[in-house]
Amino acid sequence: MSFEKPNLTGLRTGASTTALALLLLATPGMSWAQSADQASEEEAPAESEIVVTGQLLDTGASSATKLDLPVLDTPFSVASYNNNFLKAIETSSVSDLYRYMTGIQRAGNTGYDITFRGFKTSGNDRNAILTDGLPGLSVRFGSPPTVGVDHIELVKGPTSVLYGQAQPGGFINIITKKPSERSGFEITLKGNHGAGTFDRAQGGLIQLDFTGPVTEDGALSARFVGEGGYNQGFRDFSYEKPIYAAPSLTWRVGPDTSLTVQGEYRWIKTHVDTYLVAPNRDATRVAAINTTYQEEGDYLVERGTIGNVYLSHSFSPDLKLNLGYRYVDHIDTQRNFDVVGFRDTANTIITRRARGQENKRTYSFGDANLTAKFDTFGFAHTLLVGVAGGRETASLNRLQFYNCTGSGATGCNRLDIALNNPVHGTYPGPQTFPLFNPGQASNLNWRYTTQESLGVYGSDFIEFSDMFKAMFGLRYSKERQTLADLRLTTFVPSTKKDSKVLPFGGLLFQPMRNVSFYTSYSTSFVPVPAAQQDVFGLNPFTPTKASSIEGGIKAELFDRRLNLTAAYFDIKKKDTINTFSCPLTLAALNAFITANNITVPANAPRDAAGNLIPGSGTCSNQLGGERSKGFEIEGSASPLPNWQITAGYSHIDARVTASNVPGQTGARLTNAPGDAFNLWTRYDVEEGGLKGLGLGFGVSYIGKRAGLLPTAAVDARPKGGTLPLDAYTTVDLAMYYQASENINVTLKATNLLDERYIESAGFTGDIQLVPGAPRLLTLTVRAKY
Repeated sequence: MSFEKPNLTGLRTGASTTALALLLLATPGMSWAQSADQASEEEAPAESEIVVTGQLLDTGASSATKLDLPVLDTPFSVASYNNNFLKAIETSSVSDLYRYMTGIQRAGNTGYDITFRGFKTSGNDRNAILTDGLPGLSVRFGSPPTVGVDHIELVKGPTSVLYGQAQPGGFINIITKKPSERSGFEITLKGNHGAGTFDRAQGGLIQLDFTGPVTEDGALSARFVGEGGYNQGFRDFSYEKPIYAAPSLTWRVGPDTSLTVQGEYRWIKTHVDTYLVAPNRDATRVAAINTTYQEEGDYLVERGTIGNVYLSHSFSPDLKLNLGYRYVDHIDTQRNFDVVGFRDTANTIITRRARGQENKRTYSFGDANLTAKFDTFGFAHTLLVGVAGGRETASLNRLQFYNCTGSGATGCNRLDIALNNPVHGTYPGPQTFPLFNPGQASNLNWRYTTQESLGVYGSDFIEFSDMFKAMFGLRYSKERQTLADLRLTTFVPSTKKDSKVLPFGGLLFQPMRNVSFYTSYSTSFVPVPAAQQDVFGLNPFTPTKASSIEGGIKAELFDRRLNLTAAYFDIKKKDTINTFSCPLTLAALNAFITANNITVPANAPRDAAGNLIPGSGTCSNQLGGERSKGFEIEGSASPLPNWQITAGYSHIDARVTASNVPGQTGARLTNAPGDAFNLWTRYDVEEGGLKGLGLGFGVSYIGKRAGLLPTAAVDARPKGGTLPLDAYTTVDLAMYYQASENINVTLKATNLLDERYIESAGFTGDIQLVPGAPRLLTLTVRAKY
């Protein structure tokens, strides 16, 4: 199969695509976050005025409650970053916005790797990033593009009552652009070039967005959003070839009913990159930030096809039905060399693995809810009842998994590469090596997992008076997981079932209409994936659970020109999972058992000689407990109609509270900075000789973090944690120019001071450190008609 060039006409090929098309036409769908009749008219490209004069943060975020409640009536921490914010920051990727969102940051190289309030999410957490309230991204490694985003809602804290399984730190909900009844067209050209010490980065994108009515009466409207281009990064061999297309139709069936059907296709090819390596878990010893340990021909190709349907119907002003369905079909294929570890005691020679992988994932999820408003005993109620569920499948096929352990001129050291100044081009590609090591055929597995979920939920927002309000909710969640291997006949399939009743509640006191004091209690529940394994290849893990207590104050002052939220939170999580590279040999496994005081289970797999069989690839252990507590202050201001400010500060103490591994109790959670600060401000000149000019300025500070959890007492470092990562500050500067009524130009310098820093420690910590990008100049020209 060749992935060099995507066949766009191939969108209609295959029985699965035909079935999806029929399903989209026949199935009523739903979403509550932004139904078809709530499509953002403000973002129709027909607007002639481009200068941003609105605030960067909205005062509502329905994702937290699935209700149309203002922030002041929401007993949780929420924020809504609108399209003004996206265009002021001027970036093409959602993940690049995180540095200006309070309480979160990137935590690895995939789109799902995010730290919320100290807790990390990963690719197994499908609810870490939602799209219009439903899970499943088109691609797993690349972050979603901003070209199709209307606004982004951020909800912090446990949210399982409304969404099912979710990590306790929070989630992001991407609200997509919907068709508008006003005709409009927007074309955007972006070009970038490295301007720092490492200036290899260059490339460009073209983005299209057009919408308008299809019928004369405007009952049927359409929209198309697309993107294509080429970019190469600052790291050696790195590049990105993206194609994105998202057509949609909205049918206003009547004054009370609307139906939206959306499609999405995304194809992206990149160079595989496992990033930097820290010898002896010392980040100060990493090589130059452009250093790569993969070969030039190593590649990753991802393709995602999505279909969505949303239906909204109002039976009356006080009774409304929202329905929705989302289907995602995803495949990624890679051929590359993985970094495994070090060969020499000086940690200057890196060993690699010849790797081939093909992963296929599907998500099929729906949500239906009914909102009713009524009064009882003089109290006003807004009642929400709903049912949600779906099925997720993952086919993880190892095409090659060859670890080089030999030596000599013709041995496996052909795959070795130097830590500093690695020499490329003299090594054969991964396909020239065997598929697996002799006697290790079990490494070439083909795991197939399914996750089925069903939840029934309800909540009631009660207004006792103008000053006293409350919200209570409950969910019954049921999960079923299966694990099988499609290649290994000796693998024993397994099934796991979990269920949980989850409550939440909140109280609000509003002494005046624009100030709220609130407190809330919420819970979350995450079944451990069936594919997770311990060092024996078993899955003995129980679901992780969490609860949170939060309290704070919210204020909207000076006619909403100043909005503030201050919150204190205390989140406790138990039965948590940590991942690490499995011991690959029996000797390494026995050493790990001894060092970590592990009792060998009676059902641990053994060979014919009675020796333990080590797990392969990535292993896990269940630490016991974690806790994150701290406070956040964030807000937005508009001192003048043409001046916007958004800022936030968080102080978080996130640590392991219980563990079966010596040295882990009290250790910092990974990628969780103790302190973080962000600020973005934009000012546009509205009159005089400089009319049309604007200036944007941003600062982001990320405090010290730990890159790894200790695996033994010797690894624990109380001050900096294991694999300590230094704090860093980045500065961005943007200049805006309104060239005409319909055309504006933006020149942005990202990382203006060319700061050197480690952005995060990835999935495997000390052999996957993600460096921050050096100074980059981006020129954007946007025409809107």
